[in-house]
Amino acid sequence: MSSDLAFHEPVLLRSGQSGVAEIRTLDQALELLREGWPETRGKWYFAAGRACADAANGRASVHIARRIFVYAVEESRLSA
Repeated sequence: MSSDLAFHEPVLLRSGQSGVAEIRTLDQALELLREGWPETRGKWYFAAGRACADAANGRASVHIARRIFVYAVEESRLSA
């Protein structure tokens, strides 16, 4: 399951002490969800994992996956 599908607009995250990271593609979102997410994982984290995986496999819209990923970012207080 791999996709370089781009989001229509990047998702901005807090990174390090004062930096900002941009998540621009479905692959970047999936990588963050799998390997870089904080310990706190709420309902939107799990929904984002499913939505992004479905979009990567062509079973869901990348636009919808991005929206759910944004909810997960907000839920985990990662918003820039």
